[in-house]
Amino acid sequence: MLWAARVLARAFGTVWELLSRLRRRPATTDPAEELRSRLAEARARDPETAPAVAEPALEPAQELDQEDSEPVATDLENLRRDVHARARALGEEMRGASEKD
Repeated sequence: MLWAARVLARAFGTVWELLSRLRRRPATTDPAEELRSRLAEARARDPETAPAVAEPALEPAQELDQEDSEPVATDLENLRRDVHARARALGEEMRGASEKD
């Protein structure tokens, strides 16, 4: 008798799962598409406000090294070596400043 209850429970569970999968929720709109349409509406309302072009900002390390900057390496390996050398120099400079305090 217990096996019959289990079979019946599994059958009802399977039917319930199938019905819930068939009863799909209404398709929602794509969030990216919704944002694009909002942006297009905003641009249509106020065409004078164009997005400003941002100037590339110099990083603090670039500002400090402008006086003694080396030519930019075009080769990837040379660029990697240059970055590592600058990082080591900056690390040594920071360690030297902390030892003085």
